[in-house]
Amino acid sequence: MMVERFVFARIQRIPDSTLRGLAERLARLVLENWFFALAFVLLWRFPYIVADLTGSQVTPSRPTGDSAFWQSEMARALALACLAMSYNLLFGFSGIVSFGHALYFGAGGYVTFILMGHYDTGLQHKALVVVLLVALGLALFSRLRARALVVVTLIGVLLALLLLPSGGSISFWQAAAVALLLSIVVSLASGVVTLRVRGIYFAMFTLALAEVFWVLAKSGTFRNYSGAEDGLAFRNLLPAALNVTPTADGSRLTMYRWTVIFFAVIFLAIRRYMSSPVGRVMLAIRENEERAQTIGYHTLFYKVLTMIFAGAIATLSGLLFVIWATDKIVHPDTLSLAYTVDPLLNTLIGGVGTLTGPVIATLGLHLGETYLRNETFTLSTQIFGLLAVWQVIALAAAAALVWVFRRSLTALGQRLVKAEPRTPRYGRLMLAYRAGTFIVLAAVLLLIGGRLRGEADAVYNVADLWDLFLGALFVVVVMVLPLGIVGTWNRLWATRRLRQLERQMHKERESAGTSET
Repeated sequence: MMVERFVFARIQRIPDSTLRGLAERLARLVLENWFFALAFVLLWRFPYIVADLTGSQVTPSRPTGDSAFWQSEMARALALACLAMSYNLLFGFSGIVSFGHALYFGAGGYVTFILMGHYDTGLQHKALVVVLLVALGLALFSRLRARALVVVTLIGVLLALLLLPSGGSISFWQAAAVALLLSIVVSLASGVVTLRVRGIYFAMFTLALAEVFWVLAKSGTFRNYSGAEDGLAFRNLLPAALNVTPTADGSRLTMYRWTVIFFAVIFLAIRRYMSSPVGRVMLAIRENEERAQTIGYHTLFYKVLTMIFAGAIATLSGLLFVIWATDKIVHPDTLSLAYTVDPLLNTLIGGVGTLTGPVIATLGLHLGETYLRNETFTLSTQIFGLLAVWQVIALAAAAALVWVFRRSLTALGQRLVKAEPRTPRYGRLMLAYRAGTFIVLAAVLLLIGGRLRGEADAVYNVADLWDLFLGALFVVVVMVLPLGIVGTWNRLWATRRLRQLERQMHKERESAGTSET
């Protein structure tokens, strides 16, 4: 707030109105996007930061070392962050609850490398026949105008000729484009069919659809194509320019930078989409779909459009994710429910309907799990040299109990506090009462824990307890931060700015009244 006032006060001194307007737009652009620019620079320089901290090389002769390892993990985390952003586009911004988002995530790798490994030169002719049949069906059963029907048919024929060669093999980029088109078709078909139903019925349909493809990918019926439970190996199919295993020639570093660029493009695309008129309509549909329909918006069209956009992002993110796989295998787990639940949890923890919330939650949890997966601890292990694990658990339990029984404790405190409500003295006394309640409860739990910690020498593995930690984190966020981490921060920041504006207006009124007298 102070920085904005300082900058714009200096800009107002520019005598030329044209230069002043340009300076205002530039200053507003910088002030609104400095955090994103700083994050991009940090991601871009991340391999060098890790190399400086660990004494490793950014481009070692062999794919070993901390910098090379964390390049891979950060790239995979960014791909998962793109998946979380695509799910937030559905759930957070549009109010569409889908349990089948993993279908698009896993389809990116499976469709691309199945086409590259088992391409049939007659596929182009089959695709042309399908395009003509679809055009015939649209002409008979839809209300498309003749010009629009001709344009759709020509686009379908052109894509079939460009992406499906009649001779030879298909390239990686052609196969990836086909995977993207198939995700668009599936999103369009499932959206048109199922978005007419709402709530749990739509969620169950998407879950069933994704589970069908997950079972097919695992079954032995299509082992020659999907590899069944062993997965689809693509080491010999991946172009050399996209192979992240070599490090001496800078291939991994180059691919990491392309991953950062991909992440930035997806972030900006979603941000622009939600700032566009279409995004505003989707927000209106999320708040009250009946009212949006009453105004005159075709809500099904906008919901299908958003579902197509989110599915396309998930498909590209899934393809990028498997490219960074160490074993170069597309596993059936990429189609499983886990890659729908994880983005959902990351969206809830980070903040539903926020741009940065799912990103922060995904990066924090994925990188945190990677960093701690091989760590072990006991209940007596010191955290940052301050408190033992059992002491932290006791304090957390005390805070949870105070939060759960906050209404009863507040009612009791109001009876005990002898002061006029909504006065500074009343607020101070209530704050002291709450702090004292927490301190007493924490002291009791610490005393009990100190006497009962007989398992203090037992060794626990962080990897075995990670799911428990995620569950506890989710419960804490839902109870304490119902808007998520970023959502709560945005609300506190907005409240703070509103109070500052109110104080400023109050001072201006007082000064105006003083000048009049």
